[in-house]
Amino acid sequence: MLAEILAGGDTAEKHYLEIKRQLDFSSKEETTKLAKFILGAANRLPATADRHFGGYAVMVIGAEKGGLPGVPAGTEVLDIEQKINKFLLPGGPQWELERAPADNPGQEVLFILVDPPQDGDPIYLCRAEYQGEKSLPGKVKVNLSNGDIYVRAQGQTRKATAPEIDDLVTRAGKKSLPMPELTITLEGDAHHLDLTPERLNHFIDSRVEKARTEHLSLPASAAAQGSPLFAGLSAQMLLGLNSSSLSPEAFNRQALEWEKQIRAEWQENLGRIAGAAFPGLVIQLGNRQSNFLEAVRFDLTLKDAYGVNTEDAEDVTPKKLFPPVITRRSPFDHGLGLLAPNFNGIGSALSRYPLKWKNVGQNLHITIELDQLRPGTPWASDDDDLVVISLNHVTTLSGTWRATVRGHHEAFEGDVSLPVHPEQNINTLYQQLNL
Repeated sequence: MLAEILAGGDTAEKHYLEIKRQLDFSSKEETTKLAKFILGAANRLPATADRHFGGYAVMVIGAEKGGLPGVPAGTEVLDIEQKINKFLLPGGPQWELERAPADNPGQEVLFILVDPPQDGDPIYLCRAEYQGEKSLPGKVKVNLSNGDIYVRAQGQTRKATAPEIDDLVTRAGKKSLPMPELTITLEGDAHHLDLTPERLNHFIDSRVEKARTEHLSLPASAAAQGSPLFAGLSAQMLLGLNSSSLSPEAFNRQALEWEKQIRAEWQENLGRIAGAAFPGLVIQLGNRQSNFLEAVRFDLTLKDAYGVNTEDAEDVTPKKLFPPVITRRSPFDHGLGLLAPNFNGIGSALSRYPLKWKNVGQNLHITIELDQLRPGTPWASDDDDLVVISLNHVTTLSGTWRATVRGHHEAFEGDVSLPVHPEQNINTLYQQLNL
């Protein structure tokens, strides 16, 4: 906000922001400007106010384009109240004072913060009379009339028009909403995958050695035995008897390319198996109030975790995810026969489905947006939205949630935890799928 003021000065003024380079708190004329601003800011409509600064209105005193000259330090709330309370009380709007350093020692910038207006608030009337002195060149005469209603428009505070008074009467007639009582429950578990280099190396080495035995042993043994059946046949002809038999050089080349693909897709493929082997996380949102909540949004963050899509067991068989080192193929096929990479989508494919999720850095972010949340009837996500994977070998994941609700000008927050199942490797995952 100060950056905007420094760049534009008074041009930054809005219905929620007024800027004063100086304000003499010993002057009735000057402090009356402050009372007028507070009354006008408090008579804004909640829907308008809520769009900026969480609904607050701010008068900044001691700032201008290009600098923060400030006002003499030491102004106290009590000093201000003694001068303006006659215009506000009884039943006046709530406000508070904040401070920030100015450019020069002994000076400070003051912020008069007026509380966000709420449905059910009364119309705040001016409670006293003040007629300012005759206008001087470049100055505006300040008048306040007992019983008048002031509103804050873009860059100015003025008397309310008839339609604006109608809107304030409507605001006053609305019942203030009770504070939401929200609950969130995580049903299920997270899982930790064995992604250690040792496990991956063991998998690669065992597969390569098995393939080496299958594809290189026949030509070597036949040549050693000197079988008459193979007498006079060239090595190329011998290899031709088994379309998958390769020379050591060709085998090593294809095994190296296979290994590169396995290493590149190891974490993703184990995640895909986990997505088929384990039930998905179910999130249940509850409303303990007796009335409907509208436009409810939950943002849930699980730390040191990521999500994977749920999968069909038929799509994650060993042959599909981990093809043989040497794939049997037609003599006319010069490819390795490796599978195309799997492109997992993020969240549900249904655009209208309330839950969406994405992995961001080391955290899993889940967003749920509901048109309404019924009292006594929790909303529950499907059990095939995602499976949660813990990045660390821990027993519990921790997380936080944040919720916003239409008609309430604040966010609601809380903590969650999710148990983590013991470490899983590729063998136990396939055992889970009975493969």
